[in-house]
Amino acid sequence: MNRIIPATFILLAAMPLFSQGQALGDLRAYAGAELTAPAEVPLLPQPAGLDLEAQQYLPADNNEPGFDWGETSKAGEEHFFYIGNAATFLKSSAAQADGLAEGTSRCALSPNTLYRAAAKPGFEGEHMTVQLASALPGCGLDRGYVFLTHVSSSSAGGIWELPRTVRAFLDTLAFAEGTRANYNYIFTFATFNSYADHPRRKICSGGLCSTAAGRYQFLSKTWDGLAPGLGLGDFTPPNQEKAALEIIRRQGAYNKVLRSSVYENFTSALSKLNTTWASLPGSPYGQPTHPTAELWRYYKAALAKY
Repeated sequence: MNRIIPATFILLAAMPLFSQGQALGDLRAYAGAELTAPAEVPLLPQPAGLDLEAQQYLPADNNEPGFDWGETSKAGEEHFFYIGNAATFLKSSAAQADGLAEGTSRCALSPNTLYRAAAKPGFEGEHMTVQLASALPGCGLDRGYVFLTHVSSSSAGGIWELPRTVRAFLDTLAFAEGTRANYNYIFTFATFNSYADHPRRKICSGGLCSTAAGRYQFLSKTWDGLAPGLGLGDFTPPNQEKAALEIIRRQGAYNKVLRSSVYENFTSALSKLNTTWASLPGSPYGQPTHPTAELWRYYKAALAKY
């Protein structure tokens, strides 16, 4: 089976390699055994004075099993969003986390509470956009913005539909890539607000130019190779989850991820995916990676939340 070539980037052998995980998080310098690149990705001398273009390659589809997402909610069906453990607010505008913008009003939303919505929730930047089926008691707002991290599930679908082991593994992958819970990150911590499409914004830093975006740092070319076949009409968080799971499936790693609470399966999944996401241990491209022990600790903590 063909393999996806690493996470974001093939840099050339004459210089250290840099991953999205390095740019988006504090990664430790790789200190493991010497590794060689796959034969299909020859490392060439670096042209002097040039920024190198990040690259990713997708394998052909295969018969490996994956997650069955089923049908997503459609117009006319009952919609909802469920607030998790933290008390939060419905805001009339996408105000900053540290305070409300001038003219912004807000209404309290209770933790561990399901709210009915008049339409399928949407997404904007770090927020979910919602329209309530009825106004909140004592509050005039019937629509507004809620922080994505405060919503544990919604009729928009996405990561909450996945088994807890798969959720925890994806959380660990996002930790390794430096994005954590952020679906609107671009290479170098830049952000975007509209999820209508992959942002397709090329940024150059440290000798590398990249269009990597989203929680799983998809290059625009990688996204274009996935989205049509999966029927992904936008770059919303639920569609980012579907694309990430498709990459995992194509690499023949889904069953390992599904059973990743067993250490041997966890490490096997990492070894299958480290030629896709170069922040994972054993990546053959010479850049800093997270140690397996660190990722295992993070995974267990993430699994405990679910």
